[in-house]
Amino acid sequence: MTDTSTLSTTALGTTAPADVVASGALVPGRWDQRARRRLVRVLRPHWQFGLVLLAAAALRLIVILGYPPVLWFNDSYNYLVDAVALTPDLVRPDGYPFLLAMVRSLTLVSVLQALMGVGMGTAIYAVPRHRGLPWQVAMLPALPVLFDVFELHLEHMIAADTLFTFLVTMALVICCWSDRPPVAAVAGAGLLIGYATIVRSVGEPLLAVFAVGMLVRRAGWRRMAALIVAAVVPVAAYAVWFHSFEGKYALTEASGDFLYSRVATFAECKVMDPPASLRVLCDPTPLSARPPAEDYLWADYEAAPYADQRTPLAALTGNNNEYRFTKKIDSLTTRFAERAILAQPFAYLRVVADDTLHTFGWGRGPDPHDYTGNGPDFRFVSQSALDSNIPWWTGSVPGDVQAVQMYQARQDFGGASLGDTRTVQPWARLIQRYQGFGYLPGTLLGVIVLIGGAGLVARRRRWGGLALLPWLTGALLIVLPPMTAGFSYRYVLAAVPAACLAFGLTFAPQPGDGGRRGWAPIGNFWRTTRA
Repeated sequence: MTDTSTLSTTALGTTAPADVVASGALVPGRWDQRARRRLVRVLRPHWQFGLVLLAAAALRLIVILGYPPVLWFNDSYNYLVDAVALTPDLVRPDGYPFLLAMVRSLTLVSVLQALMGVGMGTAIYAVPRHRGLPWQVAMLPALPVLFDVFELHLEHMIAADTLFTFLVTMALVICCWSDRPPVAAVAGAGLLIGYATIVRSVGEPLLAVFAVGMLVRRAGWRRMAALIVAAVVPVAAYAVWFHSFEGKYALTEASGDFLYSRVATFAECKVMDPPASLRVLCDPTPLSARPPAEDYLWADYEAAPYADQRTPLAALTGNNNEYRFTKKIDSLTTRFAERAILAQPFAYLRVVADDTLHTFGWGRGPDPHDYTGNGPDFRFVSQSALDSNIPWWTGSVPGDVQAVQMYQARQDFGGASLGDTRTVQPWARLIQRYQGFGYLPGTLLGVIVLIGGAGLVARRRRWGGLALLPWLTGALLIVLPPMTAGFSYRYVLAAVPAACLAFGLTFAPQPGDGGRRGWAPIGNFWRTTRA
């Protein structure tokens, strides 16, 4: 017989030990109190960083209030069209339009992307803090992500950059949180990397970087398999979807075009000696007068004093950019670019090095044409400047099919106002003033990268330790755009969270440090180099 003196009946008709009931564990009010106390114990050591997060959130609120509903640049309108049509884009993958199609609200998109920015900063703080650093040191690598005004600008823009950077950063955090993360967690990181690849094609080499980073940590075959298989799934699914429309397993039809724009700035056909089929892409303009790389892709005419001369792609395909992204053109541009690199390898290395070094300049020079991602489209500007930056081809132009599609997509997302940006005072003025000083200078980013590299050297017997993966990721995201397309400050921002995470892990205790404080390897490195 059961001893009912030790049992009590719950509201659900089941029984529980009387001592449990007496403790209050099953009483909703006391349960809530215990949960709150547990939450307080978890958060109390981080209250100082909580104040930092409040300041970062306040800045983002100022942006949202000052520039409703969102900010725009040329690609933004294409993203809206893709979100409405849900057909593969030949120029860029549709991972970001998938998000837009689900949200269907410009204001909600801006809020979600602001939360992504705060989330990245919190995660970058959490990893070194979790690994034993005091809050003052763990906070430092999070500051550029939380307070860089150009990061805030991208978060408020219809652009794939924030989603891409968030996915990559979260994948890095998962892989760096523990020395041997669970297999399921690594699979989650793989899914994030795979989806990042279909958000921006610059993510295509990241799986190889993650695989190398986990391999040198001896993660084991199960983790390696989980990472690779999970990353391949979204990429393969997208390639199959692309094939169903275009008859080709790919992510875009533009990789050759972008690489052509890169090499066209230095390619000399008298050196390359291309066959007749490729000579149509030769540019007779002297090297000193050639336009920036992006003009070879998008512009119809060369820069002054050759402004009456068509760019090679425009001469070949006409003024409609749509005809520059086809299988035939992509094949031609790919072959031309490969031939130029093989024939002029030092010229290619020179332009890549020049663009990469541009990353680390202290200030941002004037850029009225947005050639380096620093013009009016990528700054907080006045209402008149915003209005003047709206492209003519986003209006309802009779007879222009693409323009009509973009206008309809703007109506679909933005209603009667088309989602056009408005400036609201005093908030817009506040963020404009902050813009004058509230950003990470490229030189400081270079210092962050160098310190992270020094940490890898200090831990060279362990292949750089946990910091190797984020450092390689940051370095790749800095160098890859100059290698494949051209320089833009917008592209650099994607590398900042990874570089900062590597910087933080450089000072954090890691396996094999022999119980030393986290910054001991750096001190040992400098003592070694000075000896």
